[in-house]
Amino acid sequence: MGTMSLRVNPEYERMLPKMSDEEFAELKASIQSEGQHYTIVVNEDFEILDGHHRYRACIELGIEPDFEVRKFEDKLLEKKFVIEANIRRRHLNNFQLVELAVPLMEIEKAIAKKRQSRGGKNGRNIQLGLAPEDAMPQTKGKTVDVIAKKVGLSPRTLERGKRILDDASEEDKQKLREGKVSISQVYREVIAQENAINAVDDPTLSAKPLPDPKIALNKARIEAILKNLHERQMFCPSCGNDMFECSKCHRTLQDLLK
Repeated sequence: MGTMSLRVNPEYERMLPKMSDEEFAELKASIQSEGQHYTIVVNEDFEILDGHHRYRACIELGIEPDFEVRKFEDKLLEKKFVIEANIRRRHLNNFQLVELAVPLMEIEKAIAKKRQSRGGKNGRNIQLGLAPEDAMPQTKGKTVDVIAKKVGLSPRTLERGKRILDDASEEDKQKLREGKVSISQVYREVIAQENAINAVDDPTLSAKPLPDPKIALNKARIEAILKNLHERQMFCPSCGNDMFECSKCHRTLQDLLK
């Protein structure tokens, strides 16, 4: 079957993390000198599921690509395969992982719904002796925890990344993809913007508390801790940000002291 029989599905192509010109040139040179190490995976309609870059390299080199047809029970499982293939194949930063993890979460929820529906039917069949007891679907825990573990993120980072996808600007999202800013940094900006909007809607939220000796003492203690942290150059080993931030409002100590 010729290369023209393979097709690119725009939806699946959009899920594909970007490859730099240098990375693509290296892939192309590798295929030209050593051949295609991994087959391109397609569905029964010959739409590419895994191997978009390999396909493009082969076309540009005039090489007939190797491919295999993979069958799936439904489109949900097919999309799940596409996302998981992208997660496995590429070296991605945390935000790029979030962009794959969020749709994967929705797919898992939809699959769980189908599983529960089957479970109700199986439950009746088990009671009637028409199905074995192990036919009941297994509960796999909270979706965000399961997906976070699968993609190599903490549940907190995944939830923050999801919030950024919903509320941050496209400019900030692109900076995250390029690794120019951290998820925690953009998340704080999103929360700060939301707090500012809420303060405008409800002026009482922005009212300053009355002076209190305990507050002043607490501030002085925090300043001493913060100074010590900066002097010791303590930072988060994951994202590189200076420690620490409030677990409730997600503002840094530096912000709180302004």
